[in-house]
Amino acid sequence: MIVADEFIKCCTALLESNFGQLSNEIINKIKSKKNITDSSNINDLIEFVDILETNISLLSGKHKASEICNAIRANGIPKTAEVTEEVKKVDMIKDDDLDIEIKKFLTTRALPTEIDISDYTKFLTMKYGGSIKVLEKDIIEKVRLHVREGIKKNILNTEISRFLERYSQPEKSDVDDFVKYMNILKLNVEEKQVREELEKERLCRKFEEPAVRVSSEIDQFVSFVKTKKDKEAVGDLMQTQGLSYLIKDETGVSEKSLTEFMDIMMPSETDMKNALEEMGLKHLIKTKQ
Repeated sequence: MIVADEFIKCCTALLESNFGQLSNEIINKIKSKKNITDSSNINDLIEFVDILETNISLLSGKHKASEICNAIRANGIPKTAEVTEEVKKVDMIKDDDLDIEIKKFLTTRALPTEIDISDYTKFLTMKYGGSIKVLEKDIIEKVRLHVREGIKKNILNTEISRFLERYSQPEKSDVDDFVKYMNILKLNVEEKQVREELEKERLCRKFEEPAVRVSSEIDQFVSFVKTKKDKEAVGDLMQTQGLSYLIKDETGVSEKSLTEFMDIMMPSETDMKNALEEMGLKHLIKTKQ
């Protein structure tokens, strides 16, 4: 039998040295996808840590995430427990190989449907062997991260364009204010990346001819959400289009997951206004409106 509290304490303790107070928020997010109870088995713990590693790799980088989660595997998972054949089968395709395969898959399908993912899982199982059920969970988790990153990139590019339309040659203080504003959007994009992307776009506008931008599937999806501004309509669209895997947890389509998903694309205007005022950035409020 697994002692859930001890396992979660171990995870939290090892996360705290790297993420501080954010650790509890990270753990709660993973628990919403894969909850651990005293009736959980060794496979559940392994799956929990795998999902955790995939999520924190966006914050700490893949190498550091692997280091943290290997420590959790060594200290938090009972050493007397044996890994089942189902988990052993998944090991037949290594993480690096899986990442390469998924990147190939996503180059032609920026916003894959559930049928696409199901068929691709069968294809990889035929190629490498293993358990379809466990492999599909891993693929869905990685695709979710890809889609969320695509949405964040879309929002970042949109905000940079708006900013440069207003400040074609921004002063340092303007750029600093823009970085603060991006922090309010909670995209979890590093400040260095924001500054680099902003400068890159500024220079391209100055020295290159405007490029014709082709709208991607993710661009179209973000545009739909911002236009509708209605959770029910967005949820219905996602189920109709085979995208409900993006907002599912162990119980099925989750209202909480849908809300969190929409908050990435459409943060509360009231919260945004209050945050800008508190930070002394009232001059940016009109830009958002």
